[in-house]
Amino acid sequence: MTDVTKTRTVLLKASSIILLLFVLCGCDGTLFHSYRRLGGEWQRDSVVEFTYDAHSSPDVLCGLQVEARTDAPYRYKNLVVCVELSSIGDSLMACDTLPIMVYGDEGHRVGSTAGMLYQQSSKLILPKAFFGDSVVIRLRHLMPDEALEGVHDIGVKLINLRN
Repeated sequence: MTDVTKTRTVLLKASSIILLLFVLCGCDGTLFHSYRRLGGEWQRDSVVEFTYDAHSSPDVLCGLQVEARTDAPYRYKNLVVCVELSSIGDSLMACDTLPIMVYGDEGHRVGSTAGMLYQQSSKLILPKAFFGDSVVIRLRHLMPDEALEGVHDIGVKLINLRN
């Protein structure tokens, strides 16, 4: 097999896998899914912000899933996150505290893993009232440390609960 043929075969397989992942992600009712890289440390004064255009999904009962990717330096049993939902005009519509379990009662890490990073999540149901405008989702940690070591990424996933 020539190098050109090998390259084409690899590209064809890669594009097939990407297409399959795209199709599968769209089938679970996901409306929005995004991460921000924190680089292994989340500062207390660092607010992570996501913007979702809610015009694209009017009148939808929605769930919000906050996801974190952590590694060995993370030393707490859970990660407590403040979740604020605001309109583009900065009107606060909802605010909640959400704990994400990192270690189970037996002291073992929970969540799925990819290499040395573990991904955990926690969910809450959103009020329908804020749909109809763009929504700003702000996350900040409420843990005792100023610099929270071991947190690599933080993300949100909005899910249509009527599927």
